[in-house]
Amino acid sequence: MTPQPAPDPAEHVAVVHALRAFSEGAEHAVDDAGRGIGLHRTDLKALAHLMRCADEDRPVTATDLGAHLHLTRAATTAVVDRLVASGHARRRRDDVDRRRVLVEHTDSARRDGAAAFLPLSLRISGALTPFTAEELRAALRVIEAATAALQAPPDAPAAPVPG
Repeated sequence: MTPQPAPDPAEHVAVVHALRAFSEGAEHAVDDAGRGIGLHRTDLKALAHLMRCADEDRPVTATDLGAHLHLTRAATTAVVDRLVASGHARRRRDDVDRRRVLVEHTDSARRDGAAAFLPLSLRISGALTPFTAEELRAALRVIEAATAALQAPPDAPAAPVPG
């Protein structure tokens, strides 16, 4: 008979449940913010990726975007079409390879995103004011460890984040 792993400490279970609740609450908040500017969750994820890539000076094709979002070619085209129609993205030919079409966010995407998400950011920041810098650093380490666990392959062993 295979030995059973030791049960997780109660604190681990509590943190996992709190992270799940936060994730669910964040999903609802993102949906509400997106609705406020007329965008679906997938559109918001696409814009966030386009902005992150632009900040890193990495051009993005529709194929790149679809791969990042795990979408089919048709679904990616629909997302890009919606973003272009709403004025939040544009297509442009690559300066180096004119056959390649890049997708970029527009200035209005940043403005609308800031307007939609600033109230949420301020509420969260306000909720964190009672905590000390040390407590916030510990919380950051917990969140980073949980994020790394989500991004690891499903069969990867758990790896603690140094701190």
